[in-house]
Amino acid sequence: MTLKLTATVVALFLLLHVTTSAKVICYYESWAESYFAPEDIDVSICTYVNYAFLGINEDGSFRLDGGDDILKRLSALKSRNPNLKLLVSVGGWSEGSETFSHVAADAGAKNSMAHSVLYYMQTYNFDGVDIDWEYPGQRGGTPDDKENFIDMLWVIRNLLNENGGGLITVAVSSIPDGSSYNTQAISKVVDAINVMTYDFHGSYDGKTGQNSPLYASSTDSEWERENSNCDASINNWLNSGADPNKLILGLGFYGHSFQLSDPNQHGVGAPVSGDGIKDGYVGYSDICQLSGWTEVWDDEQQVPYRYSGDQWIGYDNPQSIGLKVQYAMNRYLGGVMMWAIDNDDKNGACGTKDPLLEAIRNNLYRDV
Repeated sequence: MTLKLTATVVALFLLLHVTTSAKVICYYESWAESYFAPEDIDVSICTYVNYAFLGINEDGSFRLDGGDDILKRLSALKSRNPNLKLLVSVGGWSEGSETFSHVAADAGAKNSMAHSVLYYMQTYNFDGVDIDWEYPGQRGGTPDDKENFIDMLWVIRNLLNENGGGLITVAVSSIPDGSSYNTQAISKVVDAINVMTYDFHGSYDGKTGQNSPLYASSTDSEWERENSNCDASINNWLNSGADPNKLILGLGFYGHSFQLSDPNQHGVGAPVSGDGIKDGYVGYSDICQLSGWTEVWDDEQQVPYRYSGDQWIGYDNPQSIGLKVQYAMNRYLGGVMMWAIDNDDKNGACGTKDPLLEAIRNNLYRDV
């Protein structure tokens, strides 16, 4: 009787849910080797690993700071999962925008950039490139960046097609700013659009706020409701013409910390005087080990926060990560990515090993 009942329950589940081939894109920070080795990445869950970051020179060539040992070790992960895709991620916040702007405007530099992609693919058995230009038309860029960005992507795409193919992904702002992005054109040339749906709030707001809320808060301003949460961001990208199958929801494997102005005011929107512990950026592996802190589930925004004395952190835990993955699956997005895999609790200090990554695995299905 028990066996028959179990089989019936399993069959019913399968009728109501289907597994997906959604992408799980795991960004790996180049500076994380000392505490999270490439070999620690669970490639049974990660379908892509993006090595972040390579720099970019004004002639379009890529800059690898330090040796290539990590690239070789990442390549070796394919022995554990032959279907794993490896990409070099070029740029990032610290790299800025001006060099990208110069390269995108110069035909020779764009050609050099495309050949740099090919070099890293052929030399290290990688599968493509992730362009993390933060952001076209901003931070020293020019109005021409918007269309030059598209042309740059096509120069890379065409060279890859001439040499057996390859993957191109882009990391983009949570806001599809029309001065930065030609969304429909981007959708046509890339394999995935990694939306950075995190860093929505920080101490610069003068108040506590969630790093990556799924939905808006009743304390939000009208602009925040329309822009500063995952749901609004995805809606804005879809409304601007993005292909939903190529949109990738970003997950924060870290939180933002704040110093409360008044320890007795510790809710969402409480006044703050600056960054909190670890200069405002705290990885989940550190957050989960904090003792003596009060944890609160923010039911409006579907994420937790913690506070202790004059310290406050808005972050994600396995519950909120699972809800976001379900959201991405039920919106028929292309998958999820996270910044960054090396912030997970790889040793299971708080219980389960890699709890955030496991929450992704456990929710990669779609309701029928």
